[in-house]
Amino acid sequence: MSRTFLDIIRWRKLLYIVVIQFLFKICFLYDQGFSTRLSFFQFSLLSLSTICILATGYLLSYSVRKKTHKYLKFGAKRALKGAVLTGVLGILFCMAISFSIGKPQYSLIAVISVFIVAVYSYYITQKTFFTNLINSFIKVLSILIIWWFDTPINSNEVQWEIYFKFELITVFYMSLSFMGNIVRETVKDIVNVNNDYANNHRTIPILLGRRRAKYIALAISILGCIAVFTLAVIFIKNKFILSTILLLGTFPHLYFIYSLMNAKSDNEFKKVVKVSDFVYISAIISVPVVAYYFRYVIQ
Repeated sequence: MSRTFLDIIRWRKLLYIVVIQFLFKICFLYDQGFSTRLSFFQFSLLSLSTICILATGYLLSYSVRKKTHKYLKFGAKRALKGAVLTGVLGILFCMAISFSIGKPQYSLIAVISVFIVAVYSYYITQKTFFTNLINSFIKVLSILIIWWFDTPINSNEVQWEIYFKFELITVFYMSLSFMGNIVRETVKDIVNVNNDYANNHRTIPILLGRRRAKYIALAISILGCIAVFTLAVIFIKNKFILSTILLLGTFPHLYFIYSLMNAKSDNEFKKVVKVSDFVYISAIISVPVVAYYFRYVIQ
């Protein structure tokens, strides 16, 4: 039963978000010597608030989609109760953080987030390209929220300048992640096109066909690769950053594009999804490398 519950809330995705949040916290804030608003305990509460709010959406969506089924390992009513519980916990955790740092108005972020997630999950039951966009944006927003809560305190002008650079770097990472999530979901829709059609979904492969959906995913991937390569050109005189971008950014993107271009069968598209995991892992590895450069190389 617990395994079913974990599958419903998509625990792997939630764990991934927590890992990324702490990775940015440690690499871009703590290791750089910044004194920030949140202690690690408070930051843990922020992470818990984030994943509770996301879990609320997954549970509510499950209860709406599965309520007509009679034979379920995890009932729709039980999922609804779980959604209410996780939503309340998400708000309470955020309130605790907000009041502890003297920003009680920040509690409204959790309240509004739970309301939006609940309305979205309850009424949007059909999978479309628009839902892929929204889901990708929610994942990115759950990472960017750390820059809203956990800002530096008692910093000098030089530290604020470095912090601003890390904000730009984070936005760049999240922009690539946003595009990568759209591509990944589009490829998964290509694989699941028959099942989605049977469930009356309106994904890109269903509306435009598998071939055109592949071209759309390919175009977005190429755009992301160009962005990474452009960044490499900007730092062409800096061998450390240049090699990092090429090895952990450009080359993995090129390999993904190559795999996607040659994919035709369902099994080949499934392999493309696995390649996208490799691209994500390489991007994650690059975060501490970039942080190391700012901490020990240029200082």
